[in-house]
Amino acid sequence: MRLLKSRLPPSSSILPVFAVISFLVYGWMLIIFFWKVPSWLMFLTLDEILVNLAYVLAAALLESLAILGLFLLVCILLPAAMMKDVFVTRGTVAALIGLGSIMLYMYIFSEVGYSFLDDLLLWTLSSLALTLLLTVPAPRLNFIVRLTAWTSDRVTVFVYLFLPLSALSLLVVISRNLF
Repeated sequence: MRLLKSRLPPSSSILPVFAVISFLVYGWMLIIFFWKVPSWLMFLTLDEILVNLAYVLAAALLESLAILGLFLLVCILLPAAMMKDVFVTRGTVAALIGLGSIMLYMYIFSEVGYSFLDDLLLWTLSSLALTLLLTVPAPRLNFIVRLTAWTSDRVTVFVYLFLPLSALSLLVVISRNLF
């Protein structure tokens, strides 16, 4: 356990990265949710729409935690100097580029359709390469370090909004599926 703790960054470094991840994931999920609301108003009641929102928020929480878990796993596997000591910078850059690429792909897919699926492997490999290419040198660029610290600090406020709503949503989802 001590070895595991020595490989993980402090919680003061984990929260800003989680904030950036949550901001992107919740933002994308809420955009999709509110895009569908006008059509739902035609055939769903307000209660059913709120239940859908609960499912969206619960899924966004689980997705954000899974992505953070992936970043922490990378932190455990890599030497401390590569990830632990610069977790905020590298985690923020990786989240912005990686999740931004996924969002861009989903947007293009929604516009173009299934013909865009042929490029999925190329898109994935290119996005992974770009993420690695920009994440590795990021801590050596003072401008990027300051920008990622500023960005992650600004979006931290959303964590304090999203977490209570997601906890309540998770309770709603669990209670609906158990009872």
